[in-house]
Amino acid sequence: MGKIIITKQHNRLLLALFDGNKPYLMKSAPLLDEEDILGNIYLAKVKDIVKGIQGAFLSIGAKQAIYLPMDQCRQVLAANREVTGAIQQGDEIVVQITGEALKSKQPSSSALLTLRGQFCVCNYFGHGLHYSKKLSSEKKELIGSYLEGASIEGREKYHFTIRTNADNLTDFTILSKEMESFIHIFDNITATYKYRTCHTCFYHRETEILNQIKNISLKMYDEIVTDEEGVWKLLSEEITDKPVRLYEDKMLSLASLYSLNTHLQEALGKRVWLSGGGYLVIEPTEALVAIDVNSGKAQSSEKKSSEYYLKINLEAAKEVARQLRIRNYSGMIMVDFINMNSAHDKKLLMDKLESYLKEDNVRTNLIDMTALGIVEITRKKVSRPLSSFFKLHPETNFQNCT
Repeated sequence: MGKIIITKQHNRLLLALFDGNKPYLMKSAPLLDEEDILGNIYLAKVKDIVKGIQGAFLSIGAKQAIYLPMDQCRQVLAANREVTGAIQQGDEIVVQITGEALKSKQPSSSALLTLRGQFCVCNYFGHGLHYSKKLSSEKKELIGSYLEGASIEGREKYHFTIRTNADNLTDFTILSKEMESFIHIFDNITATYKYRTCHTCFYHRETEILNQIKNISLKMYDEIVTDEEGVWKLLSEEITDKPVRLYEDKMLSLASLYSLNTHLQEALGKRVWLSGGGYLVIEPTEALVAIDVNSGKAQSSEKKSSEYYLKINLEAAKEVARQLRIRNYSGMIMVDFINMNSAHDKKLLMDKLESYLKEDNVRTNLIDMTALGIVEITRKKVSRPLSSFFKLHPETNFQNCT
């Protein structure tokens, strides 16, 4: 069983999920007093529609502009008129912030409202109940029976998906309370959006660090450990199924205890060493992420061995999947493994790589191996890469760059 470590690093919270001695995943979140607008729901005004990019620019405040892709407003709640077709300039519509501002780009948004909790997801548009594919059949039956008997008022108005985290639940009243809270939020929006002033914020999402914890399958971890007292108090109140411990050792920092500087430096660096002597060279570009697998420190006799090439490639496949998770790269990823002549070895490599990629909670697809032996992978973009929050620094190893 692993641990979840949360500590402050250069004006950000760093969350590291450990499975053994290495982090399985690393994420960044704002400090508790520096929360952003991600996840919030507003009554926004359509300022401009740009057909060339199939999107619109909206305002949610005097100086706050956001972007709305047209495919994210197939259904809308409009305060000023009944929208039966496309939105128009001047419309006042309810939208949710779905993407952070990045460089010169405004935050992105969607009119397809979604509330995410620890155990369920609620969609405003839609009806019914679905379950995560990773949820066990036994748990699906137990939850289904419970919800039938619970008769949660208003559940039929919205679409619910029961998340994988619910597999750990023994007290299903926690799930029903979460569903009821989402119904209350959406009911309040339905009842008031036509009468509220423009730029009203209907819903403030919970703090980012709490949201990130709720999006983790906690059954893999023994405890959550933090040296930030505010984070400890928040999580102790909100997380009931795992112990949350405040780390108070003044002699050895939590970051030093878990070598977080070293792990973060590796996650931001170009070269990653493998235990078998090989290494990865990782090069992100505007168009794609290129990863090159090298045999490294092997002896010349070993380098002639097909078994050695397979061994290095299999180790590299596992590390590639891990690095994609930790660095949070998205889009197209091209991996140049060491050349192998055996069709059997190539198939084994692809099968293993596919199994490692399936461990990722972000949708990741193994496309194919090209005629030149390059493996193509795609990974969905859900948030900014780790490197957008921290940069390597020659004196301090890394620095905040938000």
